[in-house]
Amino acid sequence: MTLPTLSRQQIEATAPDDARYERTRMRLSAAVLALASEQDITTASVAELTRRAHINRSTFYAHAPTPVQLLTRVLSRDLDQVRQHTALLLDRDGLLFRDVTRTTLDEIIDHVLRHEAVYGSAHGASAMYALRVVLAEHVEQSVLSVFSEGFVLPPLPGAASAALQAAFIAHGVAGAVEAWLRMPSPRERELLLAAVETMYPAWYAPHTNPNGRANAVAMTTIGDIS
Repeated sequence: MTLPTLSRQQIEATAPDDARYERTRMRLSAAVLALASEQDITTASVAELTRRAHINRSTFYAHAPTPVQLLTRVLSRDLDQVRQHTALLLDRDGLLFRDVTRTTLDEIIDHVLRHEAVYGSAHGASAMYALRVVLAEHVEQSVLSVFSEGFVLPPLPGAASAALQAAFIAHGVAGAVEAWLRMPSPRERELLLAAVETMYPAWYAPHTNPNGRANAVAMTTIGDIS
């Protein structure tokens, strides 16, 4: 694939704006994560976020329409990296094997722990939104994608049944993560992984990849080369 090239003048004209946008995005990300850990993000004000991020309202609206949408974008951007890695593994194997679901769930737990101040917030409203909306919708859309691309064949045909099955899996995962976060520290990561895996339907990733170890080495080598 041939990518378009920019002239030196175009680069000089756009790079400062891109760098400024990225710096603002990072400030806003830090501000919304901190705010969500302290209060209900669904009722937080734009004024509070702009004050924390040291920007004006018009700059905020260039990034998101509301604080809750900004939080959604920040968390979803991180979760999208999990989805992209899962897609690489699925393309490698051609089927959803149990080692892929384990890797994906492990990376989701990493994401939750990176943002535990939000997901495990003492202010329940922010935590519930992050878990039951952002995380659950991410898992749900990922499962629907796995269905539509043929990596798993659900026992009931049709879009309506696929939507119900994906929602069941997604909200089961989010609910288990929520219950796990309520447990006293130190929490057992393996307990959460095992509990979720036992809840999967029998037809969902029923098999272990017989070439999983060799493929993992191959993917690591590819990653090192690229």
